[in-house]
Amino acid sequence: MVNVLRGDAEVTTYNPDGKYRVVVTKELPGERWLQVLTGLDCRVEVCTSEKVILENADIKGLIGTKCDGVIGQLTEDWGDELFGALAAAGGKAYSNYAVGYNNVDVPAGTKHNISVGNTPGVLTETTAEIAAALTLSAARRVVEADSFMRAGKYEVRIFSCQRTHYLIYGI
Repeated sequence: MVNVLRGDAEVTTYNPDGKYRVVVTKELPGERWLQVLTGLDCRVEVCTSEKVILENADIKGLIGTKCDGVIGQLTEDWGDELFGALAAAGGKAYSNYAVGYNNVDVPAGTKHNISVGNTPGVLTETTAEIAAALTLSAARRVVEADSFMRAGKYEVRIFSCQRTHYLIYGI
């Protein structure tokens, strides 16, 4: 593991002598993905910048002049500009570390001969749990009641609300 600066971003490099260069725009959880990539002889460069959302210029700086693939995030705008930069660097693949791909212009990837992937199914249960929590919070007026309590205004009669047991919910 080697830490270097690439432009304004700090990057941690794994398997520095790898044949294929893969850029990861944010640190990812777990280690299995990294084991797979380094096992396939990939040099993996993980951006460790504290910037919450990278600008296209930051990502283009990470891609540089030679890059085989990128694993990006849903906060990034993957369109003609970034796919063009990846193609110019010899890239062949982009994977969106997200369930959806509304931040990815798939036709732009196709135009630049970049294969596009995502990670469907990874948040199915989590999404259902959040939907259930939001439904119950809305039915019981949790946020509103919290604000009233913190302001010292809570009255039981104001927060008589929908009872949630015996109800059937569809998500």
